[in-house]
Amino acid sequence: MLRSTFRPCARLLLIAVISYLISSQAFSAKEQSIDLSVLSKREALIPQMTASQRIQYLKLEEAIEEAQSDLKSGQYMIKTKASSLDPNRNVQEIIKRGEATIKRAQAEIESRQIGLANLLTEVEVEQQKQAMAANKRFNYQIESANYQDAIQLQTQQLLKTCWELGYETLFYDGLFIQDSSGTRRAETELRNQTYDALIDADGTKFSVTIPVDFKLKPETDGTDKDLFSYENAEIFKNDKKALINIELIHPANSSSGLLVLRAIDLKTQQITAHQLIKISNLAELLALESDNLEDKTPDQFELNDKTNTIEKLSQLSKPYLFEITESSPTQEVSELLTYTLLQNSQLQLATSDFIFRAYGLSLNAPENWRGQANAHIQIEVGDKAHTYQLNAVADGSDRILPSGVITLAYQSN
Repeated sequence: MLRSTFRPCARLLLIAVISYLISSQAFSAKEQSIDLSVLSKREALIPQMTASQRIQYLKLEEAIEEAQSDLKSGQYMIKTKASSLDPNRNVQEIIKRGEATIKRAQAEIESRQIGLANLLTEVEVEQQKQAMAANKRFNYQIESANYQDAIQLQTQQLLKTCWELGYETLFYDGLFIQDSSGTRRAETELRNQTYDALIDADGTKFSVTIPVDFKLKPETDGTDKDLFSYENAEIFKNDKKALINIELIHPANSSSGLLVLRAIDLKTQQITAHQLIKISNLAELLALESDNLEDKTPDQFELNDKTNTIEKLSQLSKPYLFEITESSPTQEVSELLTYTLLQNSQLQLATSDFIFRAYGLSLNAPENWRGQANAHIQIEVGDKAHTYQLNAVADGSDRILPSGVITLAYQSN
């Protein structure tokens, strides 16, 4: 009988102890999860808030200010002393009310600060998630193919995008090669092969055409909307026009390279369509004969933007037109970054650099060339091999925004 009575009591006691431990651990965990140090980050986090979060933040701040005012009142009340001018005043009652006021105010301040910390933590976590998502979409393997297969597919995709954007006339003015010696036009056979691929992709739309005597106007500095002159300009005067630029990027002593296809709006110099692929047989295509050639074109691209600067720049109410600048003459990093940003962000990118490289010889004052971009993304060599630091800067501003680090990987490494 005694044993049967003890067991339920022991069981109830054990349950009570376990419940107490669980509740104590939960309370302790809750205390540990509230990190008030996030309050020091409010200036950086407030701009990242949604409209509803900002309203919530302002209400919490207002409640804290009211509680701080009550706290001061309570502190004043507990200092009350007897006065001969009012001998009937109950000083002890006033002091008690002051102490109660202080206690309520301190609890209110603590509660609202915890609310602020939770709100700011929520914003910080969301910002980190966005940065991680951006990093994920900025990292990819670079597709590779031989030129014959690549040019067929890439021209089809480029023209399709141009048609969807409403371009009626697409000028093709040849194939260009960019290497350590500069920018030059490809040989006739390769240029014609590329043109045939464009015509096949164009089909019965007849949007692709060759402008006659296409060149920059000698007096332009690149800031006006009518940069080029060509003999048959009157025919296309009212059409929405783009320049189809196809360029082979050849790193020094490399057996491979990049094929870049751009559609450039002739009024804004903005890149409106863009394709990129690694060409595995570039040395053969360009008839390069050397025993020192290796695959020196990257196979993997990574962009780590911890501050989420690119996303912030993409969301500006008044967007900038960015030009990407790189010190390397072959510009493969610039082209990979251009492709990455156009595929995965809303940044507007110009290519006045290519226009100047390919057509600048006709300018009377090439030193005055500016282009229409009003901001730049600068690519600088990083501290480690195959890494590059990005910095964004608006024209006329001294403020430089670090915008991430590029890391390239190669099969040969």
